Amino acid sequence: MNYLLFLNIGTQEMILLLVFGIAGLAPLIFAILALIDIFKRDFAQKTTDRILLILLVLLLPIFGSIIYFIGLRNTYPIKKQEAV
Repeated sequence: MNYLLFLNIGTQEMILLLVFGIAGLAPLIFAILALIDIFKRDFAQKTTDRILLILLVLLLPIFGSIIYFIGLRNTYPIKKQEAV
């Protein structure tokens, strides 16, 4: 347990760093999930909508992802798989 004593980091500090590390990765994870879902959707004649949604998610990762998942996700259908 005394691996990081040379940095003067104890158990409580390690737990705090872990919590803040996970909280710091949350916007990145939400943004990646939103971008994956955007590219799965069908934007037939609306390529501008796709660009605007990508900008929304990239510029405002937390709020943009929440806005996309709650309000805008259901307005665009999922792409149909083409038979090969």
